[in-house]
Amino acid sequence: MEKDDRIEMLVCLDSASPYSFFALVVLLRYQERWNLNLKLLPVLLGAVHAATGNKPPSIMVPAKGQWLVEDMQRNARFMDVPIRGVPANFGTTLNSLQCQRVLTAIAESKGYDSKELAAAFLAFFRGIFGGEPNRDLNISDSKFLLKCCMAAGFTEAESEQYISSSKDEIIKLRLKENTALAVEKGMFGAPTIYVTPREKNLQGVRQPRDLMFFGSDRFEQLAFSFGKLWEGPNPQRSRL
Repeated sequence: MEKDDRIEMLVCLDSASPYSFFALVVLLRYQERWNLNLKLLPVLLGAVHAATGNKPPSIMVPAKGQWLVEDMQRNARFMDVPIRGVPANFGTTLNSLQCQRVLTAIAESKGYDSKELAAAFLAFFRGIFGGEPNRDLNISDSKFLLKCCMAAGFTEAESEQYISSSKDEIIKLRLKENTALAVEKGMFGAPTIYVTPREKNLQGVRQPRDLMFFGSDRFEQLAFSFGKLWEGPNPQRSRL
């Protein structure tokens, strides 16, 4: 495909968000089909909620929190994404700060549009949501962080370096800056996808504001907006 036809997409993700997991997996399946240039932005969802006054559904509406577990499991089957369950402490003590800092360190080293960052996000998602529900799961623990980094394909030495770098003030600041940028652009929850519009106005000038899509159920609208073919969440399965 021509480089000029590439769709520039900024995807704001938090590793403790299962819907971010759904969105990333599907977008990676369509990366070549839709000629996407995916830039993944690690953000801290808790800070986004605090900045925007948003609250998790399980806190605002307890019944919705119970429904969300069923919805996640249904989405996992529908989207063919390996979620076995959610941690038993999901929505309570689960804190993704350390995970997001490590992912930011990887992004700063390898690039926000790198295959390495995408692999790291997937490894963290699988580490959090790919096993049996575990109330004692501590996603801030260095052993958990090391396991996820190595599952992403990094050596033990590389993984330890990223974990060490995540403690540097520059990485902490960058995560704050990235989160603030996402909020400034309109983010209130995860995942949030920003797409640079290709349409131009009558004067031939590109529209100044990125298109924003929230959630993991807006792929049909993405396809419609850019004249792309939507073949379901798993296009390979759709062709069987």
